[in-house]
Amino acid sequence: MTLSTRKLIALLFSRLVLFGVFQALLALAINSWNDSESYWILVATLGNLVSILFLYLLFKREGGNYYNLFKFQKAYWKSDLPLFLGLTVLLGPIALGPNYFLSKWLWGDLTTSYEMLFRPMPDAIMYVLLVAFPVTIALAELPTYFGFIMPRLEKNLRYKWLAILLPVLFLSVQHCCLPLIFDVRFILFRGLMFLPFALLLGIAIWKQPRLLPYFIVLHGLMDMQTVIMLIVDAKL
Repeated sequence: MTLSTRKLIALLFSRLVLFGVFQALLALAINSWNDSESYWILVATLGNLVSILFLYLLFKREGGNYYNLFKFQKAYWKSDLPLFLGLTVLLGPIALGPNYFLSKWLWGDLTTSYEMLFRPMPDAIMYVLLVAFPVTIALAELPTYFGFIMPRLEKNLRYKWLAILLPVLFLSVQHCCLPLIFDVRFILFRGLMFLPFALLLGIAIWKQPRLLPYFIVLHGLMDMQTVIMLIVDAKL
């Protein structure tokens, strides 16, 4: 049984809510909202685990298989791999450029946003997250927005472009809660910094769904670099 449009929209909001709830619970546990902001990668990992459970149950409810999202279509690799590699070349500047320009626009420098985002955590947690964060985000994020929601919205909505636009927007906006800092400029920065990246991914996967497993792997590797940056920064 396919989810209704209303429930699919609710699922779009689910990760935003999960991240906010887990950060609030962490803040209660350590008795400090400010300190909880340092643990946003842990918060994201916990949210990812719940998203994975949601996806598993939703696919099972439909009689499908969540794990099929990660299967490469080997018969098409000679056409899919070059296309993926070409898009990956574009993704580099598209992923990094907004960070630079938004930081310059909002703060006039590149250090303020970096210092708000990358704060020290205990070594033991960072080393666990070096594996847990990229693996869980690869299994949760793109599968939620582009593997599950987008194709079902396309069937339900009259205007098909909304089926692409809504997952793209929520993929970008979810970062407002990673971490949730009550600063308008930071919320704007986090909400917009991945929008071009999300748009390219959304269009590419919509046009060629077979590319989803390739981008899932790439996404996990990119987020592993995020944790590596945090570890290296802590050691300097």
